[in-house]
Amino acid sequence: SSKLLSRNINATNYLNWMEENKRHNRMVTGIDSSSSSTSLWFGPKIIRDTCNLMSDLEADPTFAIHTSVFLSHGGGWDYRGGVALYVDSHSSNTNPRKKIRRGVAIDGARERVVVSTGGLENQRCRLPTQAGIRAVLQIWWSCESQ
Repeated sequence: SSKLLSRNINATNYLNWMEENKRHNRMVTGIDSSSSSTSLWFGPKIIRDTCNLMSDLEADPTFAIHTSVFLSHGGGWDYRGGVALYVDSHSSNTNPRKKIRRGVAIDGARERVVVSTGGLENQRCRLPTQAGIRAVLQIWWSCESQ
């Protein structure tokens, strides 16, 4: 009887583990029990993320170089959203109502290091994190003439 009890407890733990993983996968993909059946066909509801471009030199004239060290995985592993967007200073990017034509979007990955200058040539923003925890160590370096 103790073997049967042991098997039942292990089976219960296994089923609980399976249900927890299903819940996690639904949360990461944006499909949960409260969503309608149409979301299974068309994917999760699209939410427009805000992006306020800034340069570090606007905040403090001594911040010449910005470094980000990602401590968690993006792309749905540890968090969803939170993409870092760097926009080039180019005439095609001057109208904020139009699509960004030149730049790069960086999805965080553990141990990824991003270094950029802090001037208007590298304006940046971070799109909102939609789920999970985005952990990034940010370091600003100043360059002073001697």
